[in-house]
Amino acid sequence: MLGEETNVDKAASVGNYLSLYFGQNQGVRLGESTVISRRAHARMPEKRVKGQIKILINRDAGKTYLDYVDVDQVVHIDVYHKAGEIDPRDVARAIFWALDEHFLEKDPQLQYAEEERFKMVSGYANKIFITTNQGKGLLYDLFQDISKPFIEGEEGHDHVHILARLNREEYYLAYVIAETVEEVILASGIKLSKVRNIVHGNQKEERDSYAGYIKLPWKNFKGQNARQLPDKENVNQLILKLAEKFGGVDEIEEFMESYSTNIFKRKGIEQQKKKWGDVEHDVEQLEELGLIKDTILGKVLTKKGLMLQDFVVKHKCELETEIRRNVRKAPSGGSGRFKKLGKVDSKTAQVEYTNRNRTVNDPDKNWSGDLAVPETIIQAKKNSFLRGDTHFTIKKQDLHFYDKKTYVPIDICLLIDASGSMAGDKRQAACFLAEHLLISGKEKVAVVTFQERSSEVVVPFTRNHRVLSKGLSTISPAGLTPMANGIMTAVNLIKDNRVKNPLLVLITDGIPNTPLWTLDAKADALEAATHIKENKIRLICIGVESNRNFLEKLSERADGALYLVDDLNKDNLINIVRHEKKTMMETHKHMA
Repeated sequence: MLGEETNVDKAASVGNYLSLYFGQNQGVRLGESTVISRRAHARMPEKRVKGQIKILINRDAGKTYLDYVDVDQVVHIDVYHKAGEIDPRDVARAIFWALDEHFLEKDPQLQYAEEERFKMVSGYANKIFITTNQGKGLLYDLFQDISKPFIEGEEGHDHVHILARLNREEYYLAYVIAETVEEVILASGIKLSKVRNIVHGNQKEERDSYAGYIKLPWKNFKGQNARQLPDKENVNQLILKLAEKFGGVDEIEEFMESYSTNIFKRKGIEQQKKKWGDVEHDVEQLEELGLIKDTILGKVLTKKGLMLQDFVVKHKCELETEIRRNVRKAPSGGSGRFKKLGKVDSKTAQVEYTNRNRTVNDPDKNWSGDLAVPETIIQAKKNSFLRGDTHFTIKKQDLHFYDKKTYVPIDICLLIDASGSMAGDKRQAACFLAEHLLISGKEKVAVVTFQERSSEVVVPFTRNHRVLSKGLSTISPAGLTPMANGIMTAVNLIKDNRVKNPLLVLITDGIPNTPLWTLDAKADALEAATHIKENKIRLICIGVESNRNFLEKLSERADGALYLVDDLNKDNLINIVRHEKKTMMETHKHMA
């Protein structure tokens, strides 16, 4: 138990304690049975570590359990107990009156202001969500005996699960809530479970175990070659799964070369992780499919693996077409949440063209443009008959014109942080975004990277997928973050190509640490950002919450917008750019 009685000073001390640890993205164990953080919690498997709770630092509690958009809004309190039934309504009533008692103890004058005290406590009734193995609901609803049923598999089966919307100044209330919940559990005749220790870590992404449903046909290798492979659809399915991880066909080839019997062609595991992130899962799947095996030389391709490699080489064009089709239809993912800061107001130039598929006949408007002769003659013939004209005549109401359509071309330059911290999955997400933009749109795409002490145009403005893929394959994250250099390279590229509606997308998970003009890398990056504004380039910066302060300043200098995400994954990146392009198009409509 946390303590026999509530103490205002102790609650305040715990509040300061929580504020310190929450600021470091950590959770704490309070007493022996309570875990408190702003993140999701997971009980470690009993067979591995008994009584150990993992704080999932990459999963915000508010977003995970309550579907909040913004992070760090909720304090997550779990009080663990032995088997037994806990009524959430009992928990709600106890917390309500415990808060009332605490406020009264903190300010004795409130005993003469019952109505004010009741309002204070009631204000938290809609901020505290309670789940036990017997039901769940807001404290406000549970206090009135309104409870939702507990669903098997939800949080709360072996603990009382509390989500409280508290700000930094209110963290002390977590102590009051936790102590009260422990008292309710013990009053129910149920023992508390001991939390031996807590650990912090990321929740691993659930990966598709595709080896279970992909069935490769190669059982007998005598007389077979790649051109005779049956069940080609299954083979293509495997290639598409590999493409999701590694990118295009060339990169799949490069990955498979890493397991060649020729040691000089191999790419070490550290090199693989640097370029493609964690590859262990995919290697395991390929082993299960019989494509990779362990030997005295390490892991190498089997006969099946060599046949697959041969198949990839000989069917490159066909496979690239299929991969592009998959990239084009990439849906917006559920994890693609973001927070936008800043507002961008920039004019867009339109292109007008004649729409030959649609004609317009409106005598009340003065149309200018291409006359649709066949449609006009047909309409005049009909109207002449209806009017009873003795001779064929064409009047104003008979005229048909081809409709005019406007199009706003938005050429996109991706400015990608290629420092060491962007290796692996982040690099892959940025590359996937570039391919998706090129394949799914009509605009040109360019890619600029910055790393170590320089920047490079890896892909000039192009509509050629082959040029894009070749350039992206050269991106190998390493070293420092010369952001100012990267910004200036991107600005000069846009100026040299005289892009009408440029959209500069800066993707970074860090802050600059390599200067360009002075000895201050941050100041140089901010100065470079002013060139974005001066050249009327629309900027969106996509970064992570931890670098918010600097990225806000950078976006303000460039008169751009900042998008903050928890993770630089492909869903987040695609959703943000789609949102921004839509905003630009709507801005144009309002101005037209």
